[in-house]
Amino acid sequence: MSRPIWRWAFLACAAALFATPVVGQGAARGQPRPVAVRFVKSPYADYLFYLLYRNSGAYKDLEAAVPLGDTPTLDQNASLPEQAASAQVASYRQLYGLLPQYRGARDRILPIGTGPRRRYRILSYSDHPPPYDKLQQVVRAGEAAYPKFAPFWRATIAPAEDRQIAAWRTQLAECRPLDKLQELTRLSFPYEHLDVAAIALHFSGSGNTDPAGVYTSLFDKPNLAWVIGHEGTHLTVDRYAGHNWYADPQAPAAIKAVEAHGGVASDIEETLALFMQVKVSQACGYSKPERRMSDNFEATTVKGAILRALEGGWDRYRADPRQDIIGYLLASTLQAFPAA
Repeated sequence: MSRPIWRWAFLACAAALFATPVVGQGAARGQPRPVAVRFVKSPYADYLFYLLYRNSGAYKDLEAAVPLGDTPTLDQNASLPEQAASAQVASYRQLYGLLPQYRGARDRILPIGTGPRRRYRILSYSDHPPPYDKLQQVVRAGEAAYPKFAPFWRATIAPAEDRQIAAWRTQLAECRPLDKLQELTRLSFPYEHLDVAAIALHFSGSGNTDPAGVYTSLFDKPNLAWVIGHEGTHLTVDRYAGHNWYADPQAPAAIKAVEAHGGVASDIEETLALFMQVKVSQACGYSKPERRMSDNFEATTVKGAILRALEGGWDRYRADPRQDIIGYLLASTLQAFPAA
């Protein structure tokens, strides 16, 4: 999931986006750190999921209430909705302040700044960012319909998001899932602050590294540990702003092994996130101890094979404090796909 008036909007959004502290890569690799969590919701984040992708989620009457006609959609999965949530934009015009970062962007990751204070923002969850002109066209075309969406959101969507956030606040206090994540991974969380956003019209979940945030659709039974376990793991081992699992000496061999079986490098990280969403939830008592993520995957698939290796060696990992989750993940991957 940042002209006279236009310039004010850009500066306001930029100030909110850039307020996230620099990634703590200087912290000890396994040293836990306190993380300040901010829960957010945003009508603009929900509207962008509807506008850009026509996702109406569980709200089947949304299309009739807010018809978009022949307004174009977007092919790429941009992080604009997530950025709008974290920036807490207060008017539609402020959305335009988030668009210039896409002008001329060729990579899904946007480096910001230089030297030790350099940050990295995910612009797109697709392989490439959307063309700036197309993104601007869609956002501008959607402005006319937003006044119909706003009251629909306040009456129908916002109360559901408020209920989800209220449950999350309770779970944050009683379980502290970010502490559990750091304990289980033996890696410090790379950020001092984290936004957790309830976005009812989100497809599923996502994360971003600048500002640090996790963004999720709503659960019938709220489970903050599940959300943190998955998206928080991605942020923890992120290639650019986290503990960079690609830099581990075992990574090239693990990637080669996965590719030889029809997978790609990102399958390794995604499998870890799937595994950890269960483990953090179990550590908080929100999932049954016997639950296994591998039950959702055939053993012959890349994710299924790695998940079974992770699950099979978990007790040994927990008993051996010399290894962190990255080393365990890559060793498990090589175990799942031994060299011929």
